[in-house]
Amino acid sequence: MAEALIDLRQLERNIAAVRAHLAPHVKILFPVKADAYGHGAVEIARTAERAGIDYLGVANIGEALELRAAGIQLPILILAASRIAHISELLSVDVDISLSSLEFALALNAEAMRQAKRAKVQLKVDTGMGRNGALPPEALHLCRAISEMPGIEMTGIFSHFASSYSTDPDDQAFTRRQIAVFNELLAQLDREGLLPPLRHIANSSGLVQYEQEVTTGYYNMVRPGILFYGYPEVRRPWTEPVKPILRMRSWVVTVNELPPGSFIGYGRRFQTKRRSKIVTVPVGYADGVIWLLANVGEVILHGRRAPIVGAISMDQITVDVTEIPDVKIGDEVELIGPQMTAEEIARKIGANFSEVVLTALSKRVVRVYL
Repeated sequence: MAEALIDLRQLERNIAAVRAHLAPHVKILFPVKADAYGHGAVEIARTAERAGIDYLGVANIGEALELRAAGIQLPILILAASRIAHISELLSVDVDISLSSLEFALALNAEAMRQAKRAKVQLKVDTGMGRNGALPPEALHLCRAISEMPGIEMTGIFSHFASSYSTDPDDQAFTRRQIAVFNELLAQLDREGLLPPLRHIANSSGLVQYEQEVTTGYYNMVRPGILFYGYPEVRRPWTEPVKPILRMRSWVVTVNELPPGSFIGYGRRFQTKRRSKIVTVPVGYADGVIWLLANVGEVILHGRRAPIVGAISMDQITVDVTEIPDVKIGDEVELIGPQMTAEEIARKIGANFSEVVLTALSKRVVRVYL
């Protein structure tokens, strides 16, 4: 009842635009977590592999297993913390494991020794996100401890920005403080001969807004996610070739003429003020049309905007096309696309990030790769 059309050629162009802007020594980790932000992890990963991406990033062991089962050979970093209960399974897959505690390191080392393997890990450092990761003093002690563990190979160390997308001076000062704190840790590791091969802190907005700070010195990898999917949170002249790779469409399935005073949808949240032509489109919140779009969202029909009226149902939305002539059953409806971007939809629901819209797309929306 709905399709997400994904332009893999545009994805390749987005990757090329970023790669052309980076020094040759800077590697790229492409996050394909959350089903590649709703785009379909396997096909996106295959395209990334062909385009010369160095690493893939996922959120958990399940996402890593999906890629390996599909034959993806690129190195994979599990970006989020894993459960100790999953250590045996983690060691069965060729992945880099995110690590941020001595407890997890000791359990991982013991299991790796039992299986006669060597676990690859990247240390997550909390420089100001306050979510997970070892605080810098703990991270230093952890690196020293890991260096004595024969079952663990430390392949990298990374941190994550809290507000790199912001242009507020206080937020920018905070971001630069995160960089400084991480640099201080990396310098200490370097002095002690413990500096891991990979060092990275930059997400998409961090790369664009703090390019020099996050691609020089100790840094040799970046993690642009939403930038590759076509939505620069911060724009510069070099990001102009970067365009969205996904558009979502459905079709009109019913057309109704309603008299003035008619209520539409659950809760009677909309009432017509005139004789209105109302169409039904067979998508709803179960497909990823976020319920907050009720009475504020719009779709594109015949190249024109039409308001979503009434509540968003699980499987249907209702749209007022009174001002658009000749609408009929079977007409295509643009839900996300050039005229109705995920960025704009996010703003309508009060979200800061287009990922909120893209990752909401359910498996019911058929992915079609161009």
